[in-house]
Amino acid sequence: MTDSLNSVRRPLEAVVYDDGRQVARCLVRRGRYVIGHDRNNEISVDAPSISSQHARLTITSDDEIFLEDMDSANGTLVNGEPVVGMTRLSADSRVILGRTELRFQRAGLPAGVFEALDSGFLRVPRYTLGEAVVQGSTSVIKEARDTTLDRAVAMKVMLPESQRDGAAVLRFVREAQIASQLQHPGVLPIYELGLNEQTQLFYTTRFVEGSSLAELLELLAAGEERAVRRCSLPALLNIWQRICDTIAFAHSRGVVHCGLVPESVTLGVFGEVFVTNWSAALIRPIGEEQTPVVFAPGPPLIANLSPYMPPEQAAGSYEDVDELTDVHALGGLLYKILTLQDPLVGENEDALLEAALNSRVIGPSELSRATPHPHWPGGRLPDFLAAVAMKALRLEREQRHASVIELQSEVAAWQDGAATGADLGKLWKQFTGLLGRP
Repeated sequence: MTDSLNSVRRPLEAVVYDDGRQVARCLVRRGRYVIGHDRNNEISVDAPSISSQHARLTITSDDEIFLEDMDSANGTLVNGEPVVGMTRLSADSRVILGRTELRFQRAGLPAGVFEALDSGFLRVPRYTLGEAVVQGSTSVIKEARDTTLDRAVAMKVMLPESQRDGAAVLRFVREAQIASQLQHPGVLPIYELGLNEQTQLFYTTRFVEGSSLAELLELLAAGEERAVRRCSLPALLNIWQRICDTIAFAHSRGVVHCGLVPESVTLGVFGEVFVTNWSAALIRPIGEEQTPVVFAPGPPLIANLSPYMPPEQAAGSYEDVDELTDVHALGGLLYKILTLQDPLVGENEDALLEAALNSRVIGPSELSRATPHPHWPGGRLPDFLAAVAMKALRLEREQRHASVIELQSEVAAWQDGAATGADLGKLWKQFTGLLGRP
């Protein structure tokens, strides 16, 4: 890995943790380093399970690291096996000294991830930071200002504890790489991926003033006056169609989002619609010229359980995850727009998982008897659109719409009919005939 400032590899550090707390840190180059409790050691570790001279590191080059136990009282393990003699290590070897853990890092990141990342992605910090706008479990999104170009940006920064997890780091990098290569008006552009002055991994993107689709629908469900004025059904369907446009484009480039929920759609105050959160995306090969190049290896598809999760994801059947997975999720978003309810419900996580596994969704006939929502035309749930959503949400994958474009076209038929005053009743009869329903 080369650094953009001085064209040398980020130096290797040996870091020792005791019960999650850092107790030693040492920059290591070629040479020998004794690890132990004795203060005269090259790596002095203040931990009760460490012997006075516990183990010795021998580094002959950046890629040749060896470890030997020095007859310690509590032993040394590498990847779960006792160290016998001189044992070769890799940058991501799991080393246990007594009850402490030795990890190798570069610039505050797990050293192993640098074997997967392309060179030159680290940049000189050039941002002034503002307030945090979104706090997540592994990262935080902050307002920032690019002082070079004098513009507002959004900066997504990994939390320090998350950076200890190599898989989490690669997922973060992978999300930025995928989004950067999906050059579409519905995908936020990625400006830069690098490390800040606190050695936190970050990427910057366009700062959007607005809210999520989830927040907008929540206000509409609560009857908030401005949301009711803004959120006519035609307006919401236009938003949904633009989400579909973005997902259809991603599919054309071999990318399946795999995590669509209302929170992953950002709405700008000037009508912008962005699909975000590409970290769980699946890359499907469709040709070298179109498929995104992702330098960070793709981890297993890990999407959080949600009321929009298709049954194949809930079951962990990743071999069945494809474009129809996103069709199901888009049907869920359409369902939410129509009913202001989540398509899947459960009193707890186990109940929600069971509902997802069986795609157990309340049908349109029951929903049409509910209290009318202010965005329903004439105070009635549009049966045709409800049936379209239910088709996309089918448990059986082959009974869903064959593509995002097919799903869009059925909704567009309703939109065109509503705009021109066409016979929507006839359209409904044609559609229910296709479904095999009375």
